[in-house]
Amino acid sequence: MLCCALALVQASCRTIQFDHRDLTEVTQPISAAPPAMAPPVNAPPQPAAPPPHRLTARRTAQLQPAVEPAPSRWLHSNGELDRDVESTSLSQRLQLPPDLPGARAPHIALPEFDPENPGQRSRVIDKLFPDLPPVWPLEIPRPTPERPAMSLRQLQDLADQYNPLLIQARANITSMEGLAIQAGLHPNPVVGYEADTVGSSQNRNYQGMYVSQLVKTANKLNLARSAANVDVINAQLALRRTRMEVFARVKRNYFAVLVAQENVIVTSALVRLAEEVFRIQRSRLKTAGEAAGFEPGQLRGLADVAKTQLVAAENTYVGAWKAMAAEMGLPRMPIAPVAGRADMPVPVVNYEAALARMLSVHPDILIGRNMVTRARYVLRLEEVTPIPDLVLYFTAQKDFTQPGARSTSYNTQVGLPLPIWNRNRGNIISARGDLIQATQQIRRAEMDLTAQLANTYNQYSTNRITVQYYADKILPDYARAYRGVYELHQLQPELIGFEGIIVAQTNLTQAIASYIIALNLQWAAVAELSYLMQVESLEEMAALGGGREPPAPEPILPPPRAGAGPNPGGGRP
Repeated sequence: MLCCALALVQASCRTIQFDHRDLTEVTQPISAAPPAMAPPVNAPPQPAAPPPHRLTARRTAQLQPAVEPAPSRWLHSNGELDRDVESTSLSQRLQLPPDLPGARAPHIALPEFDPENPGQRSRVIDKLFPDLPPVWPLEIPRPTPERPAMSLRQLQDLADQYNPLLIQARANITSMEGLAIQAGLHPNPVVGYEADTVGSSQNRNYQGMYVSQLVKTANKLNLARSAANVDVINAQLALRRTRMEVFARVKRNYFAVLVAQENVIVTSALVRLAEEVFRIQRSRLKTAGEAAGFEPGQLRGLADVAKTQLVAAENTYVGAWKAMAAEMGLPRMPIAPVAGRADMPVPVVNYEAALARMLSVHPDILIGRNMVTRARYVLRLEEVTPIPDLVLYFTAQKDFTQPGARSTSYNTQVGLPLPIWNRNRGNIISARGDLIQATQQIRRAEMDLTAQLANTYNQYSTNRITVQYYADKILPDYARAYRGVYELHQLQPELIGFEGIIVAQTNLTQAIASYIIALNLQWAAVAELSYLMQVESLEEMAALGGGREPPAPEPILPPPRAGAGPNPGGGRP
């Protein structure tokens, strides 16, 4: 397997070889003297040129780019190459455009290696490739007996206590309870002073008090209170939904902190590896020219790129903690140790179990059902509204029209409005439309939630398998491949060139970055899945989600029978 991997790396890194004329043209400097004329016929034979340095010949043959075919704009209409382009040297055509960043960097010119005096070459190399500056380390807090690590449950409790959205949701319940109380109260009676026929007999006439009362009929107050009680229940469900939303966001940020912490640790290790490879290659360049002059520069560039990734990882860690603290309602909370690991086991959830749980307990579904009940109460209330309410009136007066008599008289009235012109038809029609909308709200909520669950479960299942593959197979394979390529390059550089190290190191770095991305997406999907299933902890999610791997899908076509088809033997044709 190692030989196959090495063969693949070598094949992927192999470049197109030059023609010997192009190679001569590349290796000669632009200001070189013109080529010598052919020797005369009678001239003595010239001694054979010494063989080129093993490293120079191999590096030049492997690392110089192939000659590109002339673009169409360099051809005449008859298909011949332009003489000006043909006369231009390959070195001039391969010059970097000066507008590219870094194109004006001076060329590397190293003195020849002198075994008796290696100090001069070492000083030049140290000046060209100095030691890499350190990156300011980020101190990730560690748990102590005085300051233990905070669990996810503790973080959720803080959010439950300090998040303003939850405080508002609880206040909304109180508001709905007050409206429900108010909706069922009878109208207050009206009490007043009344005087009749004043001035008709040149006396005080009739003086007294009156009281009137509006009496609600047809069970209108109970219907109004029942509709308001449904609003109270929906406010309680809204609090539950908001609580789960806040907890899901806390989970998402909590997992983001764990993944960012893991990313800082992994990227720090990559920086140390890149720096060590750079120092090794620089040492090889100092001793007998065992490396090309550009190799330490390329490795130093990879180390610098790793450092920028480390800075990004540290900033991501700090940002994730600040986002989590803000979600808990404590935006100024300092960074504290967090319990858990980014690679801890993920709860296994079956889609059908998650769907059944969501459709049975999600507040959007329950609120939709309650809205149907409320709409029926409101419709019935609008239907009985035209039934007249009774108006009761009673007065007691003192008769002052006859001096000395001073008798007491009583008056009573009972009235009601006649529903002739206004029978509340418009409100009844509107209430019927609201009932139809409420009945469809359940289906709408089911559709929206099912679509969300489908997308979330897709992200959850895909990234969960992706993380497993990276952790168990891909990253170990890339690590073994990198070690094998580097060790073989040390032993047999003519078999594995320097470009093989670059490719192996780049592949390992990219695989680790993909692993971190998959971890983030996996835990974000777990947090969203916990909200859809309305669970608070990972243990509850695993218990309600099936707790086992989903069954393998059935094959679309049945497997071929033994002896059937063009290859009855079952072996390779």
